[in-house]
Amino acid sequence: MTPRGLRQGAWTVQELGRLRQLLPWRGVEGAAVLLRRTPESVRRRAVQLLTSPPRCGEWTMADDEAFCIAWGALEIRLVAAMLGRQTADVSRRASVLRAARRHGAWTHKEDLLLKRLFGTRSTRDLEVCMQRSTADIEVRAAQLCLHKDKHYLHGVAAKKASARAPRWTVKEVELLRALYSDRENLEIARMMGRSVVSVANKAWQIGLHKGRQAREQIGRNNVAFRFREQG
Repeated sequence: MTPRGLRQGAWTVQELGRLRQLLPWRGVEGAAVLLRRTPESVRRRAVQLLTSPPRCGEWTMADDEAFCIAWGALEIRLVAAMLGRQTADVSRRASVLRAARRHGAWTHKEDLLLKRLFGTRSTRDLEVCMQRSTADIEVRAAQLCLHKDKHYLHGVAAKKASARAPRWTVKEVELLRALYSDRENLEIARMMGRSVVSVANKAWQIGLHKGRQAREQIGRNNVAFRFREQG
């Protein structure tokens, strides 16, 4: 083991067997956590393990079952490799299954599948896997007392935190320089299609300051706002 607890070096036969079992259910990231391997190492092995001979034509029941287990856990190119299909074919099949909604009472088989999938899939992905509406899925999950897996929630939070606004272009910076000194940040943000935080941060980075008249007007607006709040 490395100091961080991750395995390195050659994969054992046992690890590869476990990886093959985990991938369709837990995806690359989930399998990496459970196997104590890096996601990059797992992804490389996933391509080798999952690639099947090319296929075309009608989808069988076995195809759909394998598809529904893997959808939302594996990236689409790995789902396609596993089934021997083109990615476009896989995308079309997802649309077909999403539209083929089931109704009525849930079967025991559906309940078992939902229990296995709910913790690691988004509701939108579950619409494909279960062929049920969002409302049906959420109601049944509540009845079964199901919750999202902590590793899944951590991954979702990490993706949201890493999402960044588009880089500022040279023209946007020039416009910000022209507007910043005599306008409020909220007005600038609306004009530029940016958040107020983005405007304030960029202005600080490039050393912009408000002019005296703008500062006085912002102060008067703040006083008026507080007065309305107290009234």
